[in-house]
Amino acid sequence: METHGRWPWAAAIAALPVTAASVERPALRPFAALLLHQTEEWVWPGSFLPWINQTVLASGDPEFPIDRRTAFVINVVLGWGGSLAAARPEIAPAPAAALYASHFGNAALHISWAVNKRKYDPGLLTAALGLIPVSVVGLRQLYQDPDVSPRARRIGLIQGTALSAALLPALNWRLRRHKRR
Repeated sequence: METHGRWPWAAAIAALPVTAASVERPALRPFAALLLHQTEEWVWPGSFLPWINQTVLASGDPEFPIDRRTAFVINVVLGWGGSLAAARPEIAPAPAAALYASHFGNAALHISWAVNKRKYDPGLLTAALGLIPVSVVGLRQLYQDPDVSPRARRIGLIQGTALSAALLPALNWRLRRHKRR
């Protein structure tokens, strides 16, 4: 089974205990949803990297323009880091809002592609059943918390939306630049 790195195994191994802990500690639910999503994408059934690169971006290369290093930065540095920040929204409301907005963008990618092609893609189920509900609940809590400033929510939503909206164009730009060489 090709997972295109070691970190997907860490996500898969951590998914069940973090999900179990999130029953008692709801602040861990964004992290649990992300770990389950990454497990579906990268481990079982897996094949996310070739799917995104060859099918969505039409690169012809299963490991470009998203390579293993880029995947690590997106999934571990940004994803896990954002999820841990979202676990303390009273301290970091903007990163929490950014994470929730980026989860919506991630889900939109998976769901729109699957609807358009009428096919399953790696990550579809957990995007629809995990990322969206966690984001709806998380954003609702951020908007209901009187201690969270509207400015922090706006900044986070703008950041998460911009990151999601810019990802595919940035990857396409990287692919075009690579082909010109």
